[in-house]
Amino acid sequence: MSGLNDFLHLQVGGSSTSFEELGTSYSGLSGKSGDDFGKGKPYITYLNIYSNSIVNEEQVDYVVIGDNEKQNTLLYGDLLFTLSSETPDEVGIGAVYLGESDKYYLNSFCFGLHMTATNKVYSPYLAYLVSNSVFRKFIYPLAQGSTRFNLQKNDFMKKKFSLPTFENQKEIARTLNALSSKLETERKLLLNYQEQKQYLLGSMFI
Repeated sequence: MSGLNDFLHLQVGGSSTSFEELGTSYSGLSGKSGDDFGKGKPYITYLNIYSNSIVNEEQVDYVVIGDNEKQNTLLYGDLLFTLSSETPDEVGIGAVYLGESDKYYLNSFCFGLHMTATNKVYSPYLAYLVSNSVFRKFIYPLAQGSTRFNLQKNDFMKKKFSLPTFENQKEIARTLNALSSKLETERKLLLNYQEQKQYLLGSMFI
């Protein structure tokens, strides 16, 4: 899957742009103490972003948010990135939010990008942008530190990268979504065959 993702991006190419030209950044939760967590409103965890290229709305924790408290919430098509890690290759891991709800907050160790140039960005495609090897190489030099590495967000927003046309983004997403669905179907079939095999083997020795 990752190989095809890289191949498609190499084939279609793109034009030079930056996230500063495509949207605006926002921070995660601020001003919270340990007592605020474990109850209240749902927020997207660091692990959720680190583990998924598309945000999993079931993988959340909870935080107390006051009635008059100003905290940022996610919008459809937002890109979320990890800010720090113990190794530079784990900094700037991204995931796109494709849910319809604006009720989710963002953990303190990540930041979000709200895409304002909607005529240039096809939101479902972003899951494949952040996971291709060229984009990972784009981020790697922006991780700075010694014992712990942090993403330099200002440099990240300004740095140029190649973005396919809107139509090519749709085509890449359509192709890779179809392959992903096919692989998931095959995986489920394999599990069913394995369960059937175990049942039949067990029946032989009754």
